[in-house]
Amino acid sequence: MMNINKGAKRWKRLALTTFSAALVLGALSGCGGNKDENAQGADGTAPSAARYKMSLMLTSYNPEPMDPNGEIYKQLQERTNTDLKITWVPSTTYSDKLSATVASGELPSAVLVLDQKLPYIVNSARSGMFWELGPYLKDYPNLSRMSEVALNAISIDGKVYGIYRARDLARDGLMLRKDWLDNLGLQEPGTVDEFYQVLKAFVQNDPDQNGKADTIGLAEQQVAAGWRAMLTWMGGPADWEIKDGKASPAHLSPAFMETMNFYKKLYDEKLINLDFAVVKDGKQMINAGKAGAWIANLNDANGIEESVMKVTPAGKITMVNALEGPEGLRSPGGSGSYGMFMIPKTSVKTEEDLKAVLNFFDKVSDEDMQNMLVNGLEGRQFTLENGNYVKTTDSKLLAEYGMGDSSQLAVLRDKVVTYGNPLVHLRDEMWQKNEEIAVVNPVQPFISDTYSERGSELNKIIDDARVRYIMGDIDEAGWNQAVAKWEQDGGNKVIEEYTEAYNNAQ
Repeated sequence: MMNINKGAKRWKRLALTTFSAALVLGALSGCGGNKDENAQGADGTAPSAARYKMSLMLTSYNPEPMDPNGEIYKQLQERTNTDLKITWVPSTTYSDKLSATVASGELPSAVLVLDQKLPYIVNSARSGMFWELGPYLKDYPNLSRMSEVALNAISIDGKVYGIYRARDLARDGLMLRKDWLDNLGLQEPGTVDEFYQVLKAFVQNDPDQNGKADTIGLAEQQVAAGWRAMLTWMGGPADWEIKDGKASPAHLSPAFMETMNFYKKLYDEKLINLDFAVVKDGKQMINAGKAGAWIANLNDANGIEESVMKVTPAGKITMVNALEGPEGLRSPGGSGSYGMFMIPKTSVKTEEDLKAVLNFFDKVSDEDMQNMLVNGLEGRQFTLENGNYVKTTDSKLLAEYGMGDSSQLAVLRDKVVTYGNPLVHLRDEMWQKNEEIAVVNPVQPFISDTYSERGSELNKIIDDARVRYIMGDIDEAGWNQAVAKWEQDGGNKVIEEYTEAYNNAQ
């Protein structure tokens, strides 16, 4: 991560660089892309190179879209030499909109796909609807720097069909009430056993010093937040592993049973919220000052601390990137990305057009562009006061970057300056440590048709049995019956398909 002082100064120089005059926005006709031979600069003169007309469809998380007449939009087009139209779709309806758009064949120049394993996306790629991009990436200074791990993770049948949006590879960790640790004279745990002792103290020793036995140790929820991390810390795989040349799901590993027993111990000793099986958002318990530990994406830490301080002004959060278990320090790895932009051949018809679209994604990965899209422009969306990032309260200026939605356009983020309090920088440090000990899913790049069709119901069999085992509703024999049902209902077929795909790729 870039040094904050050096990085801020460098970004300030970049942000204040004089850009060319603003583009006179024209309406984009159709979804395809082509060169706009009539494009003109603000002074009425033709630019040195005609702008490429292109369109995008992607998610929005805010009610107001990015202002197409704002400074950021103008600079985005200027720097990428495009006449750009963006269709923003609310995140709550995006999956339905994407499905309908792909089915219609009326696609923009590039479309954001959040899950490339969806059957209709896989089938579309296999049918030739989208450009294979892998052979072209080496020709672009920024795109050529993309992670091979992340590219492999988004591939379909070994081919890269998208430009991924980079994320840190291993983001999960442990967040703890630092003030509770201090009140009890405890240090951050370094091992799973030490974590158990901390949870015990959080419940039994009045960590909030209110004289009441009203605290929770670990907060959990219905869709387990910390399970995947805890399983990895206990020596288990990240979802799948390869054993003797055969794909094997995590729930068949001995560590899975060890992890269930650990959670059962927490449940039996009331060190975890006993209603976890019906809780939708476990984070709210630590937000409200009721729980002392939360295992999830470490990006949660800063928001949790802000919430805690509203209840307890002296409340503080600290974090641990991983707990040492029987296999040492390990962290569950993800894909290294969140969503990817796919380029359809139905609208981007020629290789020349394809290269123009790739040029757009390469340019938005320049250092100053990364920072503009993620942080905004200094002096407009934010100012620096004693090195601290202070966001503007001007609604018009905030609309210029869509209240942060402009970051949805960011592809690479490796040169973004991180602003924030020490906890934000600690998060980045923890993510860097996790990347060195990440355990990745070896079958992540591969497609199992059976899993694509029946994955949800197969997962439910295991998830329901895991919860029932932890709560004592079933014993090990009952767990084994659930595993057998998983295998009979399609699990064995999933194993066969992943095994074949993995071995064929070797």
